[in-house]
Amino acid sequence: MMKDFLEMTDEIAKRISETENQRSKIGKFLREVDSATNLTLGTEIFEEKIFQKINPVALDGLRVGGVDGGLVKQSLHGIDLILTRAVGVLFEFKGDKLSDAKYYPQSIPSPIPNIVVDPFSNLEFEVNSNIERMITEASTAAEFVEKFKPEILFMHGSIVPHYTDKPSKTSLLFPSYQRMIEAYVHLFSICKDSNTILAGVIEDSRGTRFCEIVNTQLISKAEGEIANNIKIILNQTKDTNLLSYALQTGERSLLFKYSSNPENHPILNEFGGQVANQIFTFYLKTAEFDRPIRVDFFANQGLTPIANRISSILLPLCGHSGYGIPSVLIEADQRAKLSEDDLEMFYQDLINKTGNLPGMFLQRREARPF
Repeated sequence: MMKDFLEMTDEIAKRISETENQRSKIGKFLREVDSATNLTLGTEIFEEKIFQKINPVALDGLRVGGVDGGLVKQSLHGIDLILTRAVGVLFEFKGDKLSDAKYYPQSIPSPIPNIVVDPFSNLEFEVNSNIERMITEASTAAEFVEKFKPEILFMHGSIVPHYTDKPSKTSLLFPSYQRMIEAYVHLFSICKDSNTILAGVIEDSRGTRFCEIVNTQLISKAEGEIANNIKIILNQTKDTNLLSYALQTGERSLLFKYSSNPENHPILNEFGGQVANQIFTFYLKTAEFDRPIRVDFFANQGLTPIANRISSILLPLCGHSGYGIPSVLIEADQRAKLSEDDLEMFYQDLINKTGNLPGMFLQRREARPF
């Protein structure tokens, strides 16, 4: 039995190595294409080069913000408990050193307690909890920008809410979904009015848009067995996996629209045509021994200068050679995260005030006597 298992893992390891070797070759191929020719601009291609070398900005006088949120939740017999928290961090620099750090609403604010009495399914409760977290993050970010007006605000994660099917108007989720869309539209408006660049940093992206563009705009024009093999590999590859082989430290990829069809995107179309067409994406390798990060940003003009500015600010903020996330977001994450202890305190406080009512019973899987 163990022999069969080891034989299977040997075969899996061989497949992984072969696939990674092919991805490495495609990465080298893209660099050769980039050095030999310029791309033709079009609806999907906004820049002539696949890879752009970025010069880090001098930090002196820079005011940069970061916002992150935390969430813990628990299902009880009759109700559900949710705690959320979001923190905004402002870093101010003099020379090349951090001179001051400010926080909003506080350095470690109290979490926001909430209960859900609607009879959600497990999946609906999961979706609703994430919606509440995103509302807290977007609302805090908008208030942060109004208060501090930084040159740039980084969100930990995309500036587009996570993909979710739009609930029907009769769904119990619909009111929360509407509040989430309104919170993000308000954030975009505040950033535009404040001349603040809004960018989301995604540390573990599963995006495939870059590979799709390479496939449709470059490889599709080639013929032969090699081209067909490349197409197959690209269809099975995430962007960051490919770009780990192609991007060099201090480089970004070409920028592209967040969605090839914003009007039909399940979330972007909720923002309206103007906003939906103003969200763009690129990848940036900020650390020598880490994968590239994905960056989504909001802009309606000057796309290349804005992408370069975002990149030039990110590079000096990412000082760890093995972890390519900017320090301002690491700080926001540490301030915003919530623990199971926070949730237990919330639960015990409610029990002390309500008594051990049936609706407050723990679920059986959490109260087994063995």
